[in-house]
Amino acid sequence: MSLTTSFQTGLGTPIKLQSADDLSSILNPDWTERLTARGYRSDTLMKRDSSRTRYNLHGRRNQRLKTRRARDAAFKHLKTSKAEASAGGPSQASEASKTPKDSDEEFNWKSESSDSGSSSEDPSWMPGLSGFRRSSMGEDPSWMPGLSGFRRSSMGEDPSWMPGLSGFRRSSMGEDPRWMPELSGLRRSSMVLEYKESIKQKFKKSFLSSEQVSLAAVYTEPVITEETEQVSFQNISVEDLFKPIMHLHAFAYFPKTVVLQGSSGCGKSFISQKIMLDWISGKHYLQHFDVVFYLRCEELKCVSEEMTLIELLSLSSSLPSDQISEILLNLPCRVLIIIDGLDELTFVHSDFWIQSLSHKASPEVIVCSLLSEQFVSRSTLLITTSTEVPQGMFFMKSRRLSKIMGFSEKGVEEYFQRFFQDEELFRKAFRCVNANETLITACSIPVVCWILCTVLRERFSEGSDLTNSLETTTFIYVDFLSTLLEPHSQGLGRSVPTLLSSLGQLAEKGMLETHMLFEEKSVNEIISDPEKLFLRRRTVRQETMFSFMHRSFQEFFAALYFVLLNEKEPQRKVKELLHTVERGWALSCCSDLDSLMTDVEVRHSEFLQPVILFLCGLCRQDPIPSFFEKHNMAVSVNIEAQLKEWINKCSQRYQNKHLLFILHCLYELHQKSFSANVLEHLNLLDLSNTPLTNIDCRMLQFCLESGVKMRNLRLNVTSDNLKSLHSALYCDELWLKVDHITDDVGDLISAFGEGKIVKELIVQNQKGSKASHQKETKSFCQKILASVKDQEFTLSVSCSKTRPLSLISGLTLTCSCSEISTVNWRIFIQKLSETPSFYNEVSSMNEFLPLDALHYVTGLKTIHLQTERWTDRWIPKILSIIQAFSSLNELRINAAVSFIPFNITRSLRESLTTGWKLTVWRKSVLIERDRTCVTEEELKAIQTENTESKRAELSSGQTSSDDAEIFTPELIQEDDKYKDKGKNTYRFVCPRAGQFQCSLTSLVFVMEGKGELLYRIVSWDPRLLDGLGQMQPAGPLYDIDCSAGSVSQLCFPHSEIFSEGDNRDGLAVAHFTGGNMEIIQPIKVTETHVMIDIRDLSLFGLLWMKIFSRLIRGQVLLFLRTLPVEEEEKILYVHLLPENVPVPKVQQKHQNKKYIETTPECQLFTEREYSLRCQPKNGVVQPMSQIFKLNFGPNYHPTFEVFLDVHVKKVGLTILDKAEDGKEVWSRPQILLTAPSQGVEQNESDRMTPESEFVDALRDKLIQRVLSVMAIADSLKSKRMITDELYNEVYVADTTQKKMRCLFKALDSGRASVKAEFYRLLKKNDSDLVDELESEHSGSSRPQ
Repeated sequence: MSLTTSFQTGLGTPIKLQSADDLSSILNPDWTERLTARGYRSDTLMKRDSSRTRYNLHGRRNQRLKTRRARDAAFKHLKTSKAEASAGGPSQASEASKTPKDSDEEFNWKSESSDSGSSSEDPSWMPGLSGFRRSSMGEDPSWMPGLSGFRRSSMGEDPSWMPGLSGFRRSSMGEDPRWMPELSGLRRSSMVLEYKESIKQKFKKSFLSSEQVSLAAVYTEPVITEETEQVSFQNISVEDLFKPIMHLHAFAYFPKTVVLQGSSGCGKSFISQKIMLDWISGKHYLQHFDVVFYLRCEELKCVSEEMTLIELLSLSSSLPSDQISEILLNLPCRVLIIIDGLDELTFVHSDFWIQSLSHKASPEVIVCSLLSEQFVSRSTLLITTSTEVPQGMFFMKSRRLSKIMGFSEKGVEEYFQRFFQDEELFRKAFRCVNANETLITACSIPVVCWILCTVLRERFSEGSDLTNSLETTTFIYVDFLSTLLEPHSQGLGRSVPTLLSSLGQLAEKGMLETHMLFEEKSVNEIISDPEKLFLRRRTVRQETMFSFMHRSFQEFFAALYFVLLNEKEPQRKVKELLHTVERGWALSCCSDLDSLMTDVEVRHSEFLQPVILFLCGLCRQDPIPSFFEKHNMAVSVNIEAQLKEWINKCSQRYQNKHLLFILHCLYELHQKSFSANVLEHLNLLDLSNTPLTNIDCRMLQFCLESGVKMRNLRLNVTSDNLKSLHSALYCDELWLKVDHITDDVGDLISAFGEGKIVKELIVQNQKGSKASHQKETKSFCQKILASVKDQEFTLSVSCSKTRPLSLISGLTLTCSCSEISTVNWRIFIQKLSETPSFYNEVSSMNEFLPLDALHYVTGLKTIHLQTERWTDRWIPKILSIIQAFSSLNELRINAAVSFIPFNITRSLRESLTTGWKLTVWRKSVLIERDRTCVTEEELKAIQTENTESKRAELSSGQTSSDDAEIFTPELIQEDDKYKDKGKNTYRFVCPRAGQFQCSLTSLVFVMEGKGELLYRIVSWDPRLLDGLGQMQPAGPLYDIDCSAGSVSQLCFPHSEIFSEGDNRDGLAVAHFTGGNMEIIQPIKVTETHVMIDIRDLSLFGLLWMKIFSRLIRGQVLLFLRTLPVEEEEKILYVHLLPENVPVPKVQQKHQNKKYIETTPECQLFTEREYSLRCQPKNGVVQPMSQIFKLNFGPNYHPTFEVFLDVHVKKVGLTILDKAEDGKEVWSRPQILLTAPSQGVEQNESDRMTPESEFVDALRDKLIQRVLSVMAIADSLKSKRMITDELYNEVYVADTTQKKMRCLFKALDSGRASVKAEFYRLLKKNDSDLVDELESEHSGSSRPQ
């Protein structure tokens, strides 16, 4: 029997409810939040499903009225049912199931069908969600109104019930059951109230203070960032941690897991305890949690026996197990479980998880099960950790990842005020710290802020102030140590070195074993008076234990213990420490290892990292030794040498978070000469994946001010931190992620004029940040790119997509480098960011507002604009730009959407004055100064004598690529004076005017005079293709340069096959220069070439309209690879390529293979499937078939592979068109595999060497085991042995294995000398690995 219930809630939302918990979420006062948590939206109507109970929720009515009406209806039905049941008739009972219908009533129960198997029995049903339940003892069901459903009285037929809120409860003596409400039962309420009272005192006291200081009195909220789905960061508050997460597809869901990560001392436990107090006091953001449990992982490590989750929660709270069991099992309530300090647990139980509340396991397994299995219904987890979240630990997708960044400057001031409470002391203390930039930055770490406040209070009581030498975190801890030791040194009963050594021994043991708590007995054996000085007493499971007053003190004392040991012992321990940390780093870069065991080592290495920082600080020459001298202590001088050697090695192997840690080590050492030595060996300093905190930026500023110019610097900073870093940014290339772009970026642009930024600047607005969302509607700038090349400065600005009214979506300008210092770039950025004066008014002033910034730039040469659409208002704006800038040579406007209307084109032609030339093609307009026109008379003369005759000559067909003089260019090698032009560059010295065709590439140059030509084939960068729309590459991309500027026209070879009457307008040429693309229409298209006029030289590539399949001239190229003799095979690689791909270019990519010459010409359809047939038949061909696609590099992978017996000397090959039933399109019955290759002569650098053979033979092992990939790639790039695009592929790969695979692509595309250089670099960076691989590789010649 089924029941359909229609319940109007006022949301207009479709929702499927299938359990009592679902209906409880409707009747509960916080039901709106629960519906949102399930992802329900209000814009859809529910469709009926006969197999399930559905609720149609719509309208906007008062919640309380609905709930009251629902309960009234339930009680009314209860009375009717009871009265008719007493009369005892099936028909009456059946009638009782009907509820009077009222036009005003919104809560209706309708019996949709009956159970055919029970004609005489009256079904028991619940007016909530649970539906009918069959009475087991008679025809009169006993039932409970509300949500709990019917419960059968075991002693009689007449159920006694009590309306109101108390509900049925089973009478212990007779037949009168009483009931407990589902929502707010008195029993649960009393249990939770008792629980709140019991834990209030536990969390009331500040966790750092020895005095009775209220946590609420000193709590100051730090800055918290959240990682969004767009892989960016935004600031949130503690109250936002449990709010719904907005999905990309515009719906929200509550997080099931909230991860709060932060370094030691940033306030994770502080926030956790504050959340507990907020729940106790009933703060609104926690009201949807009925109960909150708090698990300290440091205490869980002290539990050795196995137990259930209920017993574990009981252990950490004051509630007995039966009450927790009742809360979790019998009462539908929402639970928040706080797991504080996840990084202090070691998860090694990979094959065992608990599946229910009754299963017993160790605390670590229980916690791990909580993370991976949501077996506690309606529960949410809050996890704090100092290390990153372990890989694969969370199976649930609905989680929030957040990070504590520390106090802001205002937060520091607020904490000082709360700490001192006395206004005068607060002002004095804050002035003292605020006057020292280092200290105010250090105070962003909450625990350091507390230390400084404590020291200041002690110093003020003594009538003294802070010392001026507190430059590093280590100094602050040493000063704190000295401050606390001073008044107690006389009563210690033993020397200070002995006490510190004892504390250090205890700390070191805890760090190595990941223990934060120590048993009273073990502490008393080492320290005589544990309650004093740096330790605090704790009660865990009714046992007395001790911990350091904060984990950072344990890290500090562990480092202090290393430096106080005798001569040999500290070196051994430090070596083990450094090895453990670096091994964890290496494993964190490997994705193919066992994830759980890897995570254990990775997190342990991160756990030990702060000890290394304190070691670096303790090795500083001054003023640390004064503290040691005062107490007759000595520091081992060899530790500093160990640390420096480790820093030098690791700085060249790692980037991002690991490199950030290395820079923190440099800051703690505080030796600028050593910092400069480390930085000058870095080709790239990449910190772009980690948002930098205040303390990070202070550290980075110190390192960059060492005087070294960085080659490539990539940072992720806030706009506020950018101000402090500006003076230290001195590099070739700078790439910044910022929360929003401000006019401070103008100072970075000015740095080009000062020579501080040499080549390129990229500033990108972070998507998803709150600051970005707040600013982007006002600011034009979303991304800024500035560069200098050949004494020309180029600035490109992309706009925010949410900026209203503006027609401009991007602009690019160029000027001479000498003009950079004459422009106030701050004002330029301000003008770009100005808000339209009337938001709702479409006017020319608002639409073109960003263009006002151009008037602040002098000496403009070119202006390129991106617009959303073309309108008539563009015409006066274009004319005003041309008139306003006398130095302007070119104005280009590209539209994103619409084609240019004819009336705009006509008006522009009519309005342009003499001396300007207009070119219109598709969505683009190009207006350029006619360089041949000085006066009107000269213009007419030039047009009649040159231009017209030239066009007439072209149209008559007198000029053709067939008439060109053939030349063979010189191939520039690496050791030539043209090394800066790159490898594989062709050189031709043109002796006179005329047409000249390259025999290798078929390029034709129309020369106006003599000059030196340099040209090469480069790869199509996918970023260059973004703006092509329906166009696609139809030929290689050429980089062309001519020193004399004597090239007037270019003819590019194409491979298209035209039938008579075919339209040839689909061919065009893309011209890339200064980060912009220009589409050039051909002046002539012949059967073999596309001819264009040119103004300047850079990158040119042939384009064709995208057609699914078209016939082209193709070629079949063959390369033979002979395997080692023991393989008894050789491989023939078959390449299907367009005809206009130069054969030497493909040969250069396959120099370790033999080129087999044959007649290659054929005709192929693009996007059509072809197969290869081979004779002899025992040759294995793979793949069976392949779709032919245009391939213009850079790698030229084979289309087919043919595996042949090593003794085969000739083969027959046939290409078959599968779309035409296997039609032969290319067939060569006899191809000799022993004939000598007549290709490009192999020079010395192409010959295989033992080093290159070593790299080829051990490819698989090198991919898995090489860790110093980026260091090797940086060196290869600096030697121009790999291209920029292949280097970028290596850089963006997220694991070392992927990086190595990308690097091998680069090695395979280069000469044998590149592999030999890779071997030498690997030998230099990781000689142990090379020796090990060589010893394993028996039977191969070992490189010497």
